[in-house]
Amino acid sequence: MANVLNYVEYDFDQAVQQLQDRLKNKGTWQDIYRSSTGEMLIELLAYVLNQGMYYTERRANESYIGTAQLRSSIVNLVQLLNYVPKRKTSSTGSLTFSISSPLTKIVYIPKYTECQSAEGIKFLTNEDAAIEKGQTSVAVNCIQGELIQSQVTSDGSTEQEITLTSTNVENSASTTNPTLRVTIDGTTWTKVASFIYSTNINQHYRIINEMDGYVTIKFGDNINGAAPSSGSVITVQYVKSDGADGNVTFPNKITTVNSAIYDEDGATVTVSVTNSGSFLGGDDEEDIEEIRYEAPRVFKTGDRAVSKTDFIAIIENYAGVANANVWGENEEALAAGVAAVQSMLNKVKMCIILQNWELPDDSFKSTLSAYIYNKSMITVKYEFVTPTILYVIPTLIVKVTAGESLSQAQADIDEAVEEKFVLGTTTKLGTIIKYSDIISAIHDLDNVAYVNMTLEIKKALSDTYDSTYDYGEELEATDIKPETVRLFIDGSYVTTDSDNGDGTGSFSATGTHTVSGTVNYSTGVINVDISPTPTQSVHVRYQQDENGNIVPTFTEICKLEEVDITSISMESS
Repeated sequence: MANVLNYVEYDFDQAVQQLQDRLKNKGTWQDIYRSSTGEMLIELLAYVLNQGMYYTERRANESYIGTAQLRSSIVNLVQLLNYVPKRKTSSTGSLTFSISSPLTKIVYIPKYTECQSAEGIKFLTNEDAAIEKGQTSVAVNCIQGELIQSQVTSDGSTEQEITLTSTNVENSASTTNPTLRVTIDGTTWTKVASFIYSTNINQHYRIINEMDGYVTIKFGDNINGAAPSSGSVITVQYVKSDGADGNVTFPNKITTVNSAIYDEDGATVTVSVTNSGSFLGGDDEEDIEEIRYEAPRVFKTGDRAVSKTDFIAIIENYAGVANANVWGENEEALAAGVAAVQSMLNKVKMCIILQNWELPDDSFKSTLSAYIYNKSMITVKYEFVTPTILYVIPTLIVKVTAGESLSQAQADIDEAVEEKFVLGTTTKLGTIIKYSDIISAIHDLDNVAYVNMTLEIKKALSDTYDSTYDYGEELEATDIKPETVRLFIDGSYVTTDSDNGDGTGSFSATGTHTVSGTVNYSTGVINVDISPTPTQSVHVRYQQDENGNIVPTFTEICKLEEVDITSISMESS
């Protein structure tokens, strides 16, 4: 049939045109002038049609993980994959409790002893400990958060629900020492994911994450899972978490003990506390994009770590992990151009970076290993490899479009470049940083007319690297592009290497500082002598010989150090 309406066209003007064309063919409708009453009715109908089709499309989009925009839609969809979005997760670490001198009595540090940082962030001991007789200190495993406890009396009904009053209930990954506990008349009940295997006598409960961020505790119906009897006292104890804000990366930040400490006779003891290391692993609740990314990947693993992608998906889904790379003997041998050796077999090497570019400490590695142990084959051995961070400096010469603001253009360039170095998304372990991607993002800015760029890597030189030279280091991201290694002393540029033609370069300079030295382009080893001794620091900025790109290895990742705009000016009008 001719002149049929296009029901997949949402544009208002085209809907108006289609309605006009259809009515014209009727022969009896001539009222199509823009200001006429008939045209007003056509446009009203087109508007209603346009709105209706838009909202129909929006509801359809909410039915798919890839297009849904509402958190409620995403959460409901990933439930079909048996995926539960993570709530806030607390950081963990160790606190040292000390007394001024040894005592003849044991000093007890009970589980859930509360401490506090200068910023008011609270921490809890996560185990019972004691300062023994004759000792002055003890180190205790701790978790960030505040202990909250609430009690209600059961009414005896089936499928009882208790909604907690906080939206910051900690999302414990531990099955042996969870941070949320439910006890009824002093008996601890067990958390289950579903009541499907629960009998009428099983003391089970479920945790339901509500759409508004609250948490509900749900009990059984006396068929699948027992229901608390009438009059019984239900006690829910949980840790209130500050998420990523609870991460501590500097020592001696946690210095206050809020709880009273007693010795074995019940006498109060003055105890001090401090953290000698970091508290890591704290993470905020998953946002929509994280859920959209994580849920399908975790579902594909079948909750088992077998392949490389399984390991990466499970590790990156672990709270606090921003990016991970995993490889085995085949990948490592291939990269090195050698055959796999026996010591490499059945070994999974893992390189991990936490949120905010923090590196995992031994405690975090141990906890993560225990988490993935039950998901992988028992013959697999784990080895953590420390990542190498390549500090990248895009060096730019910029021409700004005539009439535009130089300062605004500079701010826009900074933002465009920063978006290419977002940890876990646009920059990852072992992932190339392409010159073309960054230069295209800058050229897409309306206020930039022209830009010239080089991608440099910054590396500080050490005065203890080689005893025969004043300063040295091993540069990463080899091979090094000849005649691009620029030496800076006390923040000022001094000289650039000269290519010797044999795979090495030389440094030579006189002036404020006399410099001599060499760099090996393939190994990255650089050594220089500098006179007089620099008062502050020595570093180099260099380019990798990869056609303007930076190509990291398994364990390398690019982090934006700064955007260095060496020249910015207005183009000629």
